[in-house]
Amino acid sequence: MELANEKPSRIPGLIAAAMLAAAMPTAADAQVPNLGTAANFAVLAGSTVTNTGTTIVTGNVGVSPGSAITGFPPGVVLPPGSTFIGDAVAMQAQIDLTAGYNTIAARSTTADLTGTNLGGLTLTPGVYNFTTAAFLTGTLTLNALGNPNAVFIFNVGTTLTTASASTVRVIGGGTGDNVYWRVGTSATLGTTTTLVGDILALTSITLNTGATITCGSALARNGAVTLDTNTIATRNLTAACTPSALLPSTVPANTAATTAAINSAFATAVANNNGILPNAFAQAFLNLSGLSPAQLLLALQQLNGEVGTGVAQSGFQAMNSFLSLVLSPNPGDTLSGDRSGIGPSRPGLIVKAPYPVKVTAAMAAFNAARRADFDPDRWGIWGAAYGGQTRIGGDTTAGLHDLDVRSYGFAGGLDYRLFANTTVGFALGGGATSFGLSDNMGGGRSDMLQAAIYSSTRFNAAYVSMALAYAWHDVTTDQYLSVANSDRLTANFKANNVGGRIEGGYRFGIPAVYMVPAFGITPYAALQGQAYFTPAYSENASSIFARSYDARTSTVYRTELGAWFDTSQAFYNDSILTLRSRAAWAHDEYSDPSISASFIALPGYRFVTYGVAPARDLLLASVGAEVRFRNRISVGAQFDGEFADRTIKYSGRAVVRYSW
Repeated sequence: MELANEKPSRIPGLIAAAMLAAAMPTAADAQVPNLGTAANFAVLAGSTVTNTGTTIVTGNVGVSPGSAITGFPPGVVLPPGSTFIGDAVAMQAQIDLTAGYNTIAARSTTADLTGTNLGGLTLTPGVYNFTTAAFLTGTLTLNALGNPNAVFIFNVGTTLTTASASTVRVIGGGTGDNVYWRVGTSATLGTTTTLVGDILALTSITLNTGATITCGSALARNGAVTLDTNTIATRNLTAACTPSALLPSTVPANTAATTAAINSAFATAVANNNGILPNAFAQAFLNLSGLSPAQLLLALQQLNGEVGTGVAQSGFQAMNSFLSLVLSPNPGDTLSGDRSGIGPSRPGLIVKAPYPVKVTAAMAAFNAARRADFDPDRWGIWGAAYGGQTRIGGDTTAGLHDLDVRSYGFAGGLDYRLFANTTVGFALGGGATSFGLSDNMGGGRSDMLQAAIYSSTRFNAAYVSMALAYAWHDVTTDQYLSVANSDRLTANFKANNVGGRIEGGYRFGIPAVYMVPAFGITPYAALQGQAYFTPAYSENASSIFARSYDARTSTVYRTELGAWFDTSQAFYNDSILTLRSRAAWAHDEYSDPSISASFIALPGYRFVTYGVAPARDLLLASVGAEVRFRNRISVGAQFDGEFADRTIKYSGRAVVRYSW
């Protein structure tokens, strides 16, 4: 049974032309050798075909002018393959084999590899010459450079010999069905060798035990073909001839999805014979073919869009700082009485606490000043500056990079004592954030506007405070590509962030004992949540590797348990100095730090990129100081730290306040 010799084109002409122009030395070398009817044979010999063991052949088996084929069974010729012994079909196949053999021998040489062992080499499409013998020990890699029709020819002057367990593999989107080994005398494949392509030998071919030919054949013009428990699959009847992936699939987890999307687009283009892969995109990936494994990994990491995952983290940090600011002891003056023992618990009076005589006298002076007014202080206005920095360690195994986040801002607020023990207020602020990934994987920045409403209610020594906040971000991301294609990818979009916090605690006054001054302890608990809304956006479309990102809502919820410690001392001119510190534990629940994206040039092939996640459990520590003057002005500062494995956060603030 004869099979068709012509193979359909596997990729659009536009892409194939671009690939071949870049990969092949000359136009003549790009032509596929015509083996005629011999292409239908998996095994063809001149004298005899001899088999031992359960050899499996996909394709025809024939001999001419000889008349002996032995060992079938136990060997198996799978349908629709047939056996042809000394008949017209086998004779014509030998005629076509001779013509193909001579045509291949006449091809101009790309490189002379005489004396070079093929093991460990990576070769691109071309014609490789061996004046005498050729040897393969280990693995030979044939990189098709993204062209499924890439042609590899090996012209061997005398013998071809492979060592046991040697391998020939095709990468870069090649199919392996255009690999040809023209051998001047005989070929011998060592045990368990895996070879790709057609062997055209002038004399004989021997496959030792377990040797395999995928997507090829063993064709001997004059001598015998000797088999021993082998597998041979000719190109026209085997799935082994499907294209290899354009990019390797063995990559870190964070680049696997990007690689799979590119390979999927390539496979679809090949299968459907259409233009899914744009010409420029295919050409750009030619730059990857000559890279070392380390460079290829770097290129894939640059392309996977990890930069998009840092946007939400920078917004979270800025909102954390803002919520902490409006509910801190000084800005709203809502918690000071609970935490320091010197704030008003009812109009005109100071919260009583066991303090030394000097402090008590200072408090009395405050009381006297306040009682002099007919109406107690009800209004307060404040201004503050704040900033923070977070470093989140990456994960090299997963391909995740370190993330550094910075933010700073200025805010002001106005509050009003609505009831005797309840204060409400609002705050407005503005500032900027920035973030960056290690190894120059990109970064970004944003300008932001913030607003919040807040309140606090005290029940004697207990308090409950809450705040709701909103932030608007004008975000810009930026990434340079240095390996795959020198380029710069930028994007600009608007994002929104909402957050809230509720906190409650109870202050215990501890009297002075011997040399230990009086102080207060305020155990507290808090719940906090945020949502950061990123719209769908795209990078500058001038780059072939520009990406389009899906809309994304990122969330984080925090549970916080801890205690504040405070102590106060009389200060200059009846002022009062309050020192505060905090120790607490926080547990954060982050949504999956990922983002869905695609290359603008390949809109139907989306991939998910992951970013590094902050630690979930953190130790919180704070120190601060506040000075309250008799003229109703107070100034304060506070420094906060959050510590965990792979995550360190620092932030600070300075506040000035006036009450009337």
